[in-house]
Amino acid sequence: MKGIWLVRHGALPPNPQRRFIGASDVPLDETGRAQFRALAVELADVLRGGALAAIYCSDLSRGRESAAILSTSAPGVPLRHAPELREISLGQWEGRTPAEVERDFPGQYAERGRELVSFRPPGGESFAMLRRRALAAKARMRAHFPDGLLLVVGHAGINRVLLAEYLALPLPDALRIPQPYACRAFLARW
Repeated sequence: MKGIWLVRHGALPPNPQRRFIGASDVPLDETGRAQFRALAVELADVLRGGALAAIYCSDLSRGRESAAILSTSAPGVPLRHAPELREISLGQWEGRTPAEVERDFPGQYAERGRELVSFRPPGGESFAMLRRRALAAKARMRAHFPDGLLLVVGHAGINRVLLAEYLALPLPDALRIPQPYACRAFLARW
């Protein structure tokens, strides 16, 4: 069966100041690990059913750890770390709060809100760049497993652009797609 299970990594440590994380390497917390242990049980038929061709994940620790938890329930299924599945890079914004971004980069936070697709934080990526990277990653995965069932552990941003593409939504609507921790969606024949 051809398709992709698209999964977001598990929960991260609390971030009450709402600092931008982006492509920073933040590991899962215990809640995130528990979410993926539960997800492994929920997806047992997929993981052990023999149809899964490969598990792909971001090379960031939260993606690797989430995928590794699932992989233990999928004996013999290759697990591949893919840097192109990383979360969107927010460049110099990473580690800063929205207020700090506004202070250090006046007007840019509002500009990103108006020009989500094309706006690029200093040293970071735009959503248009993320989309190109996500679709190239999908093409590479499909080149290795053209008709196989894949499971991809990604991040909110990359998953949203892949889902927007699959659903034929305009890229500006991608942020309207919910992506809570450990959520999953099946993309048939993709």
